[in-house]
Order: sequence, then C-alpha cells, then structure tokens
Amino acid sequence: MKHLSKISVLLLVLLFGCKKEDNTDPVTGNLSLKFDHHVDGQVLSFEDTYYSNAAGNQYRVLMLKYLISGVSLYKDGKRTFRQTTPPQVISGRYADTQTLLLKGVTVGDYDSISFSLGAVREFNYDNAFELGYDDLGMYWPTSMGGGYHFMRFEGHWKDGADYGGYAFHIGQNENLITTGFPVDVTIEQSVSTHLGVEMNLNEWFDNPHLYDLKIESGYTMGDTIKMNMLVQNGHNVFRIKD
Repeated sequence: MKHLSKISVLLLVLLFGCKKEDNTDPVTGNLSLKFDHHVDGQVLSFEDTYYSNAAGNQYRVLMLKYLISGVSLYKDGKRTFRQTTPPQVISGRYADTQTLLLKGVTVGDYDSISFSLGAVREFNYDNAFELGYDDLGMYWPTSMGGGYHFMRFEGHWKDGADYGGYAFHIGQNENLITTGFPVDVTIEQSVSTHLGVEMNLNEWFDNPHLYDLKIESGYTMGDTIKMNMLVQNGHNVFRIKD
C-alpha cells in the first residue's frame, strides 16, 4: 500500500508537470515591414518618367517586382526570430503588396535585422509556394534550375542617340541577396510594430559596379556575369528608414 502511494504521488507530479509545460507559450507580437521605392530621393514613378543613373543613362521603369524572405531578428549577435512563411512578392507599382507582416515574433528588444531579396533555399524550387495570377511571371524556368525570379526590374533606356530595353532578372540560389542593418525595435504583446525599408533603384547601377547600359547588356537572364554584378550592387540598394 505504501508502495502504491508513492507511485500515485509520482504520477500526479508528472501529470501536473507536463500540463504546466504544455500550456507555456511564448508571448508574441507582430512586426510589419513597409517597403518604399525611390531614385536618389525621388519617389518612383512608372511609364513616362526617366531617371539618370551613375553612368549617365536615362531610364524609365515599366516593372519592379521582387521577393522578400528569411527575415531574421537579432539581439546581442544571437538570432531569436526567423521568418518561416513563404516569400512575399513586393511590387513597386502596387501599394497593397508593399507591407510584409510577420506574426508570432517573441516580445522583447532587438538590435539588428536581416532579410533576403529572393527566395531562401527552402522555398526556391518549383511550386514551393503559390503565386497569384498577376505574379505568374515570377516563376524561374525549370530548364534553368526552376524555382522563382528573385527580381524583375524592367524598362527602357536612352543615352544620346542610343536607346534600348533592359530586363534585370535575378534568380537561382547562389544569387540570393541577404542584407542586414542595425535597428532599435521593441516587440510588444499583441501589438504590431512597424519598420520602414527603402530601396534606391539607382544603386542597382552603381556601387561597386558601374552598370552602363550603353556597354553592358541590359538583359541578365542566363548571364551569370551580369547577374553577379547586380547581386553585388544589390547589397547596397536597401536601407532602414529613419
């Protein structure tokens, strides 16, 4: 009888111990990232507005779409949150695509953030996630490795008597562009914290590589050298808004 009593007490301890552990969930809030687009401070317009890049080319923008994925938050050099949801298509033309909402972020203070332009590896294969009807052009050809376009930045250019088109297409795992920034962000319980991110389109043509459309082909699909130039320039296109 005494032996049975000890077993009963042990079972009660295990029962209540497990129950307490199962009911302990992290306290979380949300973080929204709002992506804006400009050309050296001038708000991006489409179709008829021409901009001047570092090479002196005049260019206009007909399309700007890119994926954002793998958003991570850090404190004292330790990553404590990483986005696990599929990449989101950001369109420079449509404001309703330009906010990325991250749910379930553990409350607390964070001092840096990183994210990737493109689809992180676990989402970069054929049909890893579904695209909306307007974004079907963001699939990367299966014959070229499959997955998704990381970016489509397209339009026309002119320089004196010279003119042409350009289509900056980036894709494939080795061309993922990951950038990080110091921030001062506090996530509060059941609250959405907002952070602004800016893309300066002129940085795609400059720093560290001068991309002169009179000299370089404006069509990068399948051109590993040209894509690599854009990837290296792409590390400088974003900044966190003040």
